[in-house]
Amino acid sequence: MIQLHPIQPTPPVKRPRVVVAGANSPTGRLLLLLLRDSGAHATALVRQPAPLVADEVIENWTGNPRSADAIAGADAVVLLTGVSGADHWAAYEHGMVGTARRVAQAVGARGTRVVYFSSLMADAASDNWYLRAKGMVEQVLVPLSGSVIFRLGPVVRGSPRPLPFEQSLQQAAPDAPVVLYGERMAERTSRPIHLGDVATAAEAAALGMGKSGIYELAGPEEHSLAQLAQLANGCEVAVRTAPLQSLACPALLHSVRDQLARIAAPRDAGAPAATAAQFGLRLTPLSLAWPLDALEA
Repeated sequence: MIQLHPIQPTPPVKRPRVVVAGANSPTGRLLLLLLRDSGAHATALVRQPAPLVADEVIENWTGNPRSADAIAGADAVVLLTGVSGADHWAAYEHGMVGTARRVAQAVGARGTRVVYFSSLMADAASDNWYLRAKGMVEQVLVPLSGSVIFRLGPVVRGSPRPLPFEQSLQQAAPDAPVVLYGERMAERTSRPIHLGDVATAAEAAALGMGKSGIYELAGPEEHSLAQLAQLANGCEVAVRTAPLQSLACPALLHSVRDQLARIAAPRDAGAPAATAAQFGLRLTPLSLAWPLDALEA
């Protein structure tokens, strides 16, 4: 007589719990889609209500005690909050450094993976408030045993919704020159990275790939800003430079100032490829995003 044994139920697979702070940013929205497809449980932390693809959305997160509980129970936290174009230091200190301190406090001594995107020029002693805040955030996060910090230059997305760096390279009209603000800006080089690669790096690090540490990450191609203007527009365009102080609108001046601070090439030319290999990335060439569609009149 054959004795039949009951089939034991398979225990449910534990879904990794990932918290995304600043989830309504372009990177955050794309990251949430990647996390959904990977089967992770995603909690979105936002300041203002927003329709997001997440298992849970916590609004007013910096003042909501639920956010600290979510971070404390997470396997990984991706910190995407930032400030740009502010006219006083307190905005950067509160919006960037303060939020990093909240995350660090909620994580405590746990080995939670904390992912942050810094700047290639981050420096806690910088005169530029944006770069100073980035450097100070690094100082807050580095002591956490699970922190992964990616230092980036400009980020691009392509049409139909180009990001601010890309917009600065577009012609305002078919015969108009591209104006680059700042001293010798046309000669400065950069390796713009695609938004999709940034989100993929965040997903890989949040799900445990790679080791803790600070990494330089950039796109596969390095060009001067003058060359990038040609590539973005898909044709030969005139390029001229102008002093930053020639921007009459204070808000625009502050925004462009912070944008210029991000324009740099990696100090180690081979670092981005090594970073990409460690986190399983295939860096996207600019030709897949550019040329951009012409601006509508």
